[in-house]
Parts: sequence; C-alpha cells; structure tokens
Amino acid sequence: MYRMGEAEVRRVRKVIQSGRMFRYSEGGECATFERDWAAHVGVKYARLTTSGTTALYAALVGLGIGPGCQVIVPSYTYMATALAVLAAGAIPVVADVDESLTLSPKDVERRITRYTKAIIPVHMVGLPSDMDKIMRLARKHQLLVVEDACQAVGGGYKGKKLGRFGHAAGFSFNFFKNISAGEGGGFVTNDEQAFLRGSVAVDCCAYYWNPDEKRADLQFAGHNFRANEFSGALLNEQLKRLDDMLDRMRSAKQELLEVGLEAGLRSIKNNSLEYECGSHLGFYFKNEKAARTFCDRLKAQKVSAFLPMDTGRHVYTRWDPLLRYQGAHHPALDPFKIEANRKCRVEYSLDMCQDSLDILNRAVLIGMHPDNKRARLGQMAKAIRAAAKEAVRS
Repeated sequence: MYRMGEAEVRRVRKVIQSGRMFRYSEGGECATFERDWAAHVGVKYARLTTSGTTALYAALVGLGIGPGCQVIVPSYTYMATALAVLAAGAIPVVADVDESLTLSPKDVERRITRYTKAIIPVHMVGLPSDMDKIMRLARKHQLLVVEDACQAVGGGYKGKKLGRFGHAAGFSFNFFKNISAGEGGGFVTNDEQAFLRGSVAVDCCAYYWNPDEKRADLQFAGHNFRANEFSGALLNEQLKRLDDMLDRMRSAKQELLEVGLEAGLRSIKNNSLEYECGSHLGFYFKNEKAARTFCDRLKAQKVSAFLPMDTGRHVYTRWDPLLRYQGAHHPALDPFKIEANRKCRVEYSLDMCQDSLDILNRAVLIGMHPDNKRARLGQMAKAIRAAAKEAVRS
C-alpha cells in the first residue's frame, strides 16, 4: 500500500453511519467498485472477493477448470497461484520464467500435454508477462488463460490494462498491493457464464440475491468469499489514487534504468516499459556473488533492494504443500489422489525449473515509490552508480 488517508476514513465512516455494511444493498460500495474496476480494466464483469487467492480460484471455477485438467503456472509467483489450481481440483504444472521474471512462453509450450487446459501467466512484481506470445500459444493449443495480476494492479501491456488479455483474471487488494483494502481481491472476465459461475464460487447464494439468476445450473455448492462494504469503500477511494501513483513510478523507473545502463548494468527484460506498473527496477549480474554485492551495497545506502530468490514462498522450491503432494485437507478431496487426475499427475522436484533458479539468483530488484521526491531519486541514482562499480569488481 502506497497511500491511504482521510478520504478513506470519511468513506468508511459513511458506511458505518449508514448501517448498511452487507454488500448487497442499493448503490453499495462493493457494487460501485466492481462497476468502476471493470471499466478501468476494460472488461464487462468484475466481482470482489476476500483475497487474490480466492479471486484466482473463482476465475478457474468460472471457466470450468477442475479434475482432469492441468494448469501451467510459473516457478516465480506466490504459491497461492498453484494452490488456487489445487483448490479447483486441477493439477498445477510448474514452468520456468525467463529474463522478464515472468512465465517463459518457450517453456510453457514444452510442458503442454493433452491434459493441459489453462495457463496462468503471472505479472510478477508489477512486470507484465509477454501476453502476445502467451495468447498465441493459447490460441494454437486451444487453452484458457487466467491472468494473475495480483502484484500488478492497474498495470498495462502495450496500451491495454492487465486483466483484459486472458479469458479471466485475478487481482489482489491486500496490504502490499498498489491499492489496498487491507485484505481483498477480485476477478474479472468478459464471459458472462464464467462470471456467473465464478460468482457462485465466491458466494454460495449469489444466484439468490438476484431473482433473475435463479438458474439450476448455477446452484452448485459454492463458498462464501464475499467482500464487505468496508472493503468496497476503501477501494473506491484508493482507485482515485492509482493512475497518478503508477505514472510517477513508471517515470522514476525509466529514469533510474538509464542511470543503471550508463553505469554498465544489464537490465532485466521489460515486456512493456511504457505501460507496466513501474514498481520494480531490475538488473542482471554475471553470477550470484555480483548480484549480492550490488544488493548489499544498495541496502547499505538505504535503497530497498532484494534478490527474487530470497522471497520465500514466491519461489517454487518453497511451495511445501505442492512438493509434498498435499493437495487438500482430506485424501478423498486431494487432487493428487483422486482418480480423475490419475493421468494428469506430474513429478515435482527442487530442480525441476533450474533455469529459473539461475535467473532468480542473479537478478536484483529495486523498489520504487510514488512519493519519492527529486532529492530521493538523486540519492538512489548515486547509490546505483556506486553499487554498480563494486559489483563489477566482485
């Protein structure tokens, strides 16, 4: 979360004073945000949920993903991407990332089988995946695409908003995202059937609140991942801040990228520098030692930096439930054990995406902030130049 203030306080106070805290009310906060968020992304439908994980789960359910399906996910993403696939009853297939730190289209194609039904490109740390190549692959192999834009809220790719390219997309609005309700998420789609099914996955009585939606095919046993009006109120104010913040970060990133390149550094691959979130600037080094030298020098100068390899549950080697084949709380519900997935099962190992581990160990990411002033950017530029000299010598 970058900014939150009195505007959000006033909006939440208004909800409390109204006494209408349940999301299904005339002109409610959640409904307002869903309408505006769909318009912002450029899609027809949006539904708020309790988290990015439940948003991805709802999108997968909405599109009919379940037992008998393999879904390809990247090796560098929060483990919830893979766990959402398991929650839907399907089997995650882990693929390498490339030097954009996002899903490698080349490795995706290598891992497609007759059981592959969907791809989840993750726009990691605000960096968009190569959606042109991903969508070409999807069309070639008749696969569904669910964008995981949880870490790239508001970002774009070649002039269009992330979340608009795939058949559905999930977003996160938790404390660490570009706009925040503390915790929360949402999925979007242009597919009415996927929206209605996904809405039941979010709210077991979704068809009940609107008499027009009382359809027998939608009355399956869903869950209750409904958002509340407090979340909607916060997000309605947060949305007003989003574009300006991303504009500032993109501009700062491009400025500091030039500094790094002039200092002899090599940039990560940026798939859409003009439209991405701009939340992270990245460089590659010849080896892990040089990367850590650069990172440590930046941190000594009070510049936020990290190696992607150090981000715990965001690297597949730390996805313990997956590596242990623990897909559910009960064996009878475990996608790894049910008969429908017998032919979909895959072997997981710590070295199954070795190329990704090499990339993640040699990259350094530098965090941007929309409130960085000229003086602060100057300090960061100076630190990058100094750190680059030391890294080259290591």
